[in-house]
Amino acid sequence: MLKRERIHRTGSLTLAEARSDVFDYVERGKSNHRPELSTSPGEVHYALFLTSGTDRSGRHALFHGMVVMVAASTFGTTRDRVASALQHAREYLIEKQSPGGGFCFYRGYHLEEPNLADTWYGVAALTNLLGVELSQRKEHSDFVIARPVEPQPFLLYCRIRCLLALQTSDPAAADVAQAVESLRLNLPDPASPHQLGASLKRLHCVLWLRKHLGMDATTQCFAEEVLSLAHEDGGYGAPSNLLDTADAIALLRLCGTALPEATREFVSSMADPQFGFRLTVTSCSPNLETVHAGAVSCRRLDMVIPYGAAAVSFVLSCQTGSGGFARASDALPDLTLTYMALTTLIRDLIDPSISPEFPLRSGME
Repeated sequence: MLKRERIHRTGSLTLAEARSDVFDYVERGKSNHRPELSTSPGEVHYALFLTSGTDRSGRHALFHGMVVMVAASTFGTTRDRVASALQHAREYLIEKQSPGGGFCFYRGYHLEEPNLADTWYGVAALTNLLGVELSQRKEHSDFVIARPVEPQPFLLYCRIRCLLALQTSDPAAADVAQAVESLRLNLPDPASPHQLGASLKRLHCVLWLRKHLGMDATTQCFAEEVLSLAHEDGGYGAPSNLLDTADAIALLRLCGTALPEATREFVSSMADPQFGFRLTVTSCSPNLETVHAGAVSCRRLDMVIPYGAAAVSFVLSCQTGSGGFARASDALPDLTLTYMALTTLIRDLIDPSISPEFPLRSGME
């Protein structure tokens, strides 16, 4: 019977030190095959997996370990790709600012139509994720404040989150609170499983708004209802899929409710070695939303992302020539997807506490 062993050393290692780990494994009698490793200079961060058993299995397992090692030795290249992608995205986002305030993903010559949603995603990506000091902070604040207060959950959410990121108070705070109080807390309809994602997003938005403003928001009944919608495999939707499951996880986490083990197992089962994550058991559907749903769910569940390298590569492949991100490599970018890609990269995939493969960033939450 084969035994899987993980050798993980934190921090920076030279390739010589990494090679020493493998040779030490050999010297302890786990295999009689001595690997040939590159002695190129540089640092390597890695998690080395080896398998022991018969000599034949040991040789094969050590070869597998070498593949992981060699792949890890190219981490510098991936690090450079991510850094370049973030810089390119920064330029794209700055370009989408309107001179009079606000953001618009399709803005161009003689076309200035900033809106609240694009402004939230643009401000959040630049300030919260990339740490950019906005030279147009006052213009953006004035734009948001000038928007009419309407009882629309997502628009109210964008307004509040925008002004928080811009560190600006809202002179219409009383009107905003009144609009939030008027919003209905609608439970998802079990008879409409194909509308589950939209229902969960709206309910999450309203609950967040009420909690943020200190309003009564009893969450137990909502959590119990959402838990009852899970399938036997722990997933949500029709059929069980990663997108609806991610929405359910987000809502239950907001309610402070522990997730059942079946849901954790479902998320884990959606990991895909080629793209990072798949949509359902039978459909891969590689796109940015799917990878984001898997990565953010792993973070919320405190799970290590099984195929972090594949997920990073796929997200990077979604960046277009303009610097913005699209659903896939052959699609058009916008600010929503660019924010989603940056969140996935910065908060979910290259945080060492979540994905040990990429110990890149620190202090960028």
